[in-house]
Amino acid sequence: MSETKHSWTGQLDVTVFNNGEKSVARDIFFEKALKVIRPIYLNDSDIPTFYIVNVGGGYLDGDRYKMAFTVEEDASVILTSQGATKIYKTLNDHVEQYQHFTIKDNGYLEYIGDPVIAYENAKFFQHNTFKLAGNASLYYTDILTPGYSSDDKKFSYTYMHLLNEIYVDDELVTFDNLLLAPSQNELGGLGYMESFTHLGSCFFINPEVDHNFIDDVYIQIQHFHQECACQIGITQLPTHGFAVRILSNSTQLIEGILYDIQKYIVSRIFHRDVNFLRKY
Repeated sequence: MSETKHSWTGQLDVTVFNNGEKSVARDIFFEKALKVIRPIYLNDSDIPTFYIVNVGGGYLDGDRYKMAFTVEEDASVILTSQGATKIYKTLNDHVEQYQHFTIKDNGYLEYIGDPVIAYENAKFFQHNTFKLAGNASLYYTDILTPGYSSDDKKFSYTYMHLLNEIYVDDELVTFDNLLLAPSQNELGGLGYMESFTHLGSCFFINPEVDHNFIDDVYIQIQHFHQECACQIGITQLPTHGFAVRILSNSTQLIEGILYDIQKYIVSRIFHRDVNFLRKY
């Protein structure tokens, strides 16, 4: 799929730089169905938090979205959505979303996404491209969940296809190609969703990450695997980073696991607390 041949249902472009005291927005552009709320500095932080809003309330058949975020040298930003991304039935076409993230020297981008909910007959493709300097940092999450089905099927969407490309110093270090297509595979079976319905993912890249750091992260979350109905896997990336996959039947459980990972990371590396995003 190519992003160049479409007119856009919504576009958004944000650049953040360090003014010597805190990180601030230098350029903000949005149009049509996408916008960002004025940045908030939660808990007297020097890091701006942007809430991304789809003014239409959901993604419809044929929608195309494009977003770009740039973090300049020594700057930081927190990005989140205002609420769940809802993909409604797409009987004639599909939905596409492209997100580009550029993080320069000593920059840090934290993206905490609300769940992507794919309803009956939904078709969704998302392509994320991350370009990091060698000493830049990234924490990115997403959660995929099935929506309501008229016949009460667990997986009534047609497909969710998510592609993540991560470059560090222009070298491709991660190519993550995830396709959930119930019509092609028995998603609930062995080797796929393993009887679970919800999938959570996160990527973290930072120069301090090594094998011992990853072991410490797993220690923080292993009790979930022991106490709750879920499966958790953590994998070292071919650079200074790791990826986590979580299978569960609960959005709230996945959010709890991702929160504990984030809490440990920002406390150990960035010496701060996790900001409460206050979405209600």
